[in-house]
Amino acid sequence: MSVSDFILELGVEEIPASYFGPAMAYLGERLSRDLKNASLTYERMKIWGGPRRLALGLWGLVTRQPDLEEEIVGPPLSAAFDSNGSPTKAAAGFAKGQGVLVGDLFTLNTPKGSYLAVRKSVKGREASELLTELIPILLESLPFPKVMRWGEGNYQFVRPVHWLLAVLGGEILPMTFAGQKAGKVSYGHRFLHPGPVVITNPDEYPTRLAETHVIVDFESRREKVIAEIARVVQEARGDLKVEIDSELVDEVSNLLEEPCAVLGHYDSQFLELPLAVASTAMKEHQRYFPITDSLGRQAPYFVAVNNTMAKDMSVVKKGHERVLRARLDDARFYWLEDLKVKLSERSEALKNLVFHHLLGSTFDKVERVKSLVVHLIEKHSPDLKEVVARAAELCKNDLVTGVVGEFPSLQGVMGGIYAVNDGESPEVAEAIREHYLPIRSGGDLPQSLAGAFLSVADKMDTISSCFAVGLLPTGAADPLGLRRQALGLILIFIERNLNWSLEPLIDKALTNLGNLVKRPVKEVRNDVLDFFKARLKSHILAQGVSADGAEAVLGLYGDKPLAAVGRAGALEGLKKQEGFRDLAQTFKRVVNIIRKFGPRDTTVNAELLVEGAEKELLSAISVLERESSNYLEKGDYSGLLNRIATLRKPVDNFFDKVLVDDPNQEVKNARIGLLNRTTRLFELVADFSRVSTS
Repeated sequence: MSVSDFILELGVEEIPASYFGPAMAYLGERLSRDLKNASLTYERMKIWGGPRRLALGLWGLVTRQPDLEEEIVGPPLSAAFDSNGSPTKAAAGFAKGQGVLVGDLFTLNTPKGSYLAVRKSVKGREASELLTELIPILLESLPFPKVMRWGEGNYQFVRPVHWLLAVLGGEILPMTFAGQKAGKVSYGHRFLHPGPVVITNPDEYPTRLAETHVIVDFESRREKVIAEIARVVQEARGDLKVEIDSELVDEVSNLLEEPCAVLGHYDSQFLELPLAVASTAMKEHQRYFPITDSLGRQAPYFVAVNNTMAKDMSVVKKGHERVLRARLDDARFYWLEDLKVKLSERSEALKNLVFHHLLGSTFDKVERVKSLVVHLIEKHSPDLKEVVARAAELCKNDLVTGVVGEFPSLQGVMGGIYAVNDGESPEVAEAIREHYLPIRSGGDLPQSLAGAFLSVADKMDTISSCFAVGLLPTGAADPLGLRRQALGLILIFIERNLNWSLEPLIDKALTNLGNLVKRPVKEVRNDVLDFFKARLKSHILAQGVSADGAEAVLGLYGDKPLAAVGRAGALEGLKKQEGFRDLAQTFKRVVNIIRKFGPRDTTVNAELLVEGAEKELLSAISVLERESSNYLEKGDYSGLLNRIATLRKPVDNFFDKVLVDDPNQEVKNARIGLLNRTTRLFELVADFSRVSTS
C-alpha cells in the first residue's frame, strides 16, 4: 500500500504561553486516535508549536483505508420469518435498506441469539478525504481556556487565524478553517522575515522556517533560551550566576520564535530589597531572569530574552532597564512602608479582609487555624506549642502588607521575612514561610516540623470549611484549589512520617466552625473523608499500585495516609509473588464462611478446639498476633505480609479437616471465633476480599 507524508500548520496571532502544553498534547493524542479509528496507519508523528503557530507532521501515512468485509446485523431470526417460513416485513425491510435481496441474507448465531445479517464489502476511503473531514473538527476542539471572535465571522478560536497550511503528498487538501483556505504557504518571523515561505512536506518544515528566524521545535527553542542567557552573562562577567527557573524558561520559550538575550543593569539602591521581592518583580511581571554573585547574593543585573535581534541591542537593553526600574521603585516603596508597622500589629486589619462571605474574615480563619494546630501540637509535639501558636497568630498578617498586595505569590514568604525583621524567632519565621507549602504539584514541602503542623492545620481548615458551606470542587473547576491542598496535606503526612488518622482533625476543624456549618455535620465529615480518600487513591495509583490493591487498603485505612501508602506498596509486592492468588482465595473463603454464620466475634474457647488442624491454626495465629505489633511499629508491612502468608497452609488444612458448622453450638462458635481472629490478622494490612484473583 502506498504512503505519503503530511504537514499541517495553523497560523495565528500570539497564543498565551500557558496554553501551549495542553494544546500540543491534545493535538497529537486526538489525531492519533482519529487515525487509528479510521484504520489509517503511519510511521511517526511530530508536533511543533510556537507563539504564532501550531503544527504537526506525519510520515509514512497510508494514502487509503483498507477495504473491509462488514457484517451488518438485522432483526432476530424469530421476527424475520413467519410460521410458514416466509420473510416478514422486518426481514424484507432490512434487506431493502441494505440494498440486497432477502436471499442474500444469512443467519448469524450470537450469545444473545440468532439474527439475520448481511455481509457487505466496504471500499476504503482516500486519506485525503478523511483528513479533510477530521482536521477542521480537531482544530475546533483544541482545549483552550478562553476563545474569542474576530472580524465579521462567527468563528471562535484562541486567537485570530491568519493562515492554514495542509499538504499531503505534495498536494493541498481542500479544507478551510476559521475562514482560511488551506494552502502551501507559511510565514516567518513577524519582523525578521514576515514574508511567505512555501512548504510541501514535514521534512523541510523545521529547516525552512529556521531560515526565516522561526525555531518551531519547543526543546530546541528552550535550549536556545538557556544558551543565550549563559552567553550574555559570560560575556559580561564570569562571576555572575543566573537563577535558571525551569518554569520561567518554559514560559519564555513559548513566547519567542528566535530567542535573543540581553544583560541589563539596575541601580544598587534596589539591593536593599529582599531577594525574593526583586526576583518576583523580575520573573512574574517582566519575565526576566535574576542574577546573583558567586556567593548567591543579589546582584544588580538581570537577563531579558527577546524575540528580535535589533540592530542596536543597547536600545533594547535601556528599554528593559527603564521598565524594571519602575517596577522595582514600586516594590521598594511598599517594602519601606511595610517596615513601619510590625507584623504582629497587623492582626486587627485581618478583620476587614474577607476569607469568604460564607466563612467570615481572614481573622476568623486564623483563630480556627490556631485552635486546630494547638490541638495537634498538644497531642503529638507539646514542646513546639509556643512556636506553632505564635506562628499561627502571625501566619496571615502579611496579606495586608503592600508588598503582598503587589506580589500575591509572596504570601508566606514575606510573612517570614517581616517576622525575622521584627525579631521573631527563626523557628516562627520559618513556620510562617512554609505554611502554604506545597504551592503546586510536585512543589517543595515544609522542612520544619512546626511548618508542617501549621500547613496541615491551614489546609484542613480550608477544606473542611468549604465543604461545610457547600463550596465543593467539581469535575470542571476547583477555584479554591482544594484538590491540591488535600494532596499537599497527604504528602506532608507521608514525608514527615505522621501516622495519624484524618478523622480527629476533620472533627476538630468542623467543631471550630460552630454555626457556620450549613450542612449536617455527619454528612460533611463523611464527604471530607471521602474527598481525602480519593486524593490518596490517586497518589497510591501513581506509585504503580493496582486499582484493586488500592481499594483493598483504602477500605480499611483510607483515613490514615501514611499507613495506607505503606500497606499498598507491600501488598503490591506480595501480589507479584508466586502463590499470592491461592493466598487471596484462601482468605476470601474465610470471609465467606464468616459472613454465612453471622456477626463477627473473636472469642475463642480453646478447650473446645480438640482437632489437630484447629489447634495448629490457633497456635499459628497466637504467635503471629504477638509478633504483629513489632512489624506495625517499624512500619514493616512487607515483613508482616510475608508472615501472614504463612497462615495459608494451616488455614487450608483447617478447612480440609474441620467442619465449621458443628452440631454443637459452642464448638461452632469457637471455630467461627478462630476464623475471625484469622481475618483480623489479614486486615492488619488490607481487605483481601477486595483483591482480584482473576
